[in-house]
Amino acid sequence: MAKKNYYDILGISEYASDGEVKKAYRKIAIESHPDKNPGNKKAEVFREATEAYETLKDKVKRARYDRKARFKKKRKSARRGTDLRIKLNLNREDLVYQKKQLILIKRRGLCPQCNGTGSTLRKLKECRFCSGTGLQGFALVMGNKKRCTHCDGAGSYPEGEKCSKCKGMALVTETIHHEIKLNPLSEHFTLKDLGNCSFCGETGDLIVELYIKENPNYLVRGLNITKKIQISPAQAILGNTLDLDVFKKKLKIKIPSGIQNKHIIEIEKGGITYKGRTGFFRAEINVIIPAVITEKEKNLYREILKIEKEASWPTTLTC
Repeated sequence: MAKKNYYDILGISEYASDGEVKKAYRKIAIESHPDKNPGNKKAEVFREATEAYETLKDKVKRARYDRKARFKKKRKSARRGTDLRIKLNLNREDLVYQKKQLILIKRRGLCPQCNGTGSTLRKLKECRFCSGTGLQGFALVMGNKKRCTHCDGAGSYPEGEKCSKCKGMALVTETIHHEIKLNPLSEHFTLKDLGNCSFCGETGDLIVELYIKENPNYLVRGLNITKKIQISPAQAILGNTLDLDVFKKKLKIKIPSGIQNKHIIEIEKGGITYKGRTGFFRAEINVIIPAVITEKEKNLYREILKIEKEASWPTTLTC
């Protein structure tokens, strides 16, 4: 577990005056002193506050603590390896079926021969020019400190002869094989710590972007699927039941009699299933008038038209 920041323990700013440090400590000490709270968890609060106060009340100890804390924060940010980006071309089916995808990527990794030290002895020694901070300069006079030019910001350099494999650079090119399971809800994702390594071992991330070729028969949005279904006038008038194979899922679509064009039929849990959730399947009905029909079909339609004129729609069909 990371050690708590002394300023956070006392509830003060890192720029607090000596008087503010003392006042904050006395308040905590009064509330949590073991004599007043025997066997209570506040005894730990008192111990932490005392440890923080003993350091922050002393100008030399406080300066040393501030220097160490700030450099540690800056070094962690400055020494992180760079991120890598790749693009994958996939079909929509790959995401729907949640297939596994193998990713091969070249990156800068720590040299296995010298264990990332750059030294044949596998040892490092502190840089005497920056005292191991990796930074040089006087922040109050010249602005922000800059990376140490002697150790290139590492705070140390190889002891003894340089490693023959990495030439003392501590890093080599390596190929990473990583298998992922595709997510139907995501077309980009980040793989932590699979980016380039820095000379101090901090790694960047691998950012994967997916370029999806859509299936022309379906519209997929999240876990929901929409499909346009064409039916004949007879099916629209009399109704029908259709069997569909939607991304390997068997569905039955019941077409009610008298259905109108552009009508939507929705099937709950007919869509994609992911992590216990299932989307819906939506069928958009399109009644198609045939452009070419047989003579038999023409005679049947003439008979239907005759019946409609006589009984069903006398006003509409005779005007």
